[in-house]
Amino acid sequence: MNFNLRNLRQRDIAIIVVVLTLVAGVLWYFYMYQPSQDRVAELESEIVRLETEIRRGEDARRNLPDLRLAVALLEEERRVFLSQLPTESQVAALIDSLRLTSDQAGTLINSFGQSTAQTNVQDVRAIGFTIATEGTFVQTMGFIDTLEDLQRFTKLNTVGLSVADDQVDPVLNSSVGFTIYVFTGTDPGER
Repeated sequence: MNFNLRNLRQRDIAIIVVVLTLVAGVLWYFYMYQPSQDRVAELESEIVRLETEIRRGEDARRNLPDLRLAVALLEEERRVFLSQLPTESQVAALIDSLRLTSDQAGTLINSFGQSTAQTNVQDVRAIGFTIATEGTFVQTMGFIDTLEDLQRFTKLNTVGLSVADDQVDPVLNSSVGFTIYVFTGTDPGER
């Protein structure tokens, strides 16, 4: 069978042209139009995302002066707080003042020891202590109040009380665990 274009009738040519046009249309739809529509949808979602980021960025830029002021205030508060903490070299004097306070309160210190303490604050070290005292209720509470008054740099962790005898004003044995926070960094300001 020999194929010759001259032997085709006009109707056959029209059918071939229509079929080729349909094939070209299908190819154009799947290889050009559909990927373009997908890309347009992808770009539109990217535009929405970028507009959201732009709004956030503009909000952040408007809030930047307030944030800088807040950071400066917090840094000043931190500097003031750290300047009020004792240094490691001042812990011995602090412990000696606790001994004097115990004497003034009328309590007897039976034991004093160091325990472990954790902290995650830069330039601050936590030193744990336990102290066992003996005294009347008023004396013991007076001494514990003195420890609580050191709250800027001291934290009471545990307080245990037990009665030593059955007198009218019994002697209390107390065990107090507390943590002293000391400054270990460079000078935060006036001390």
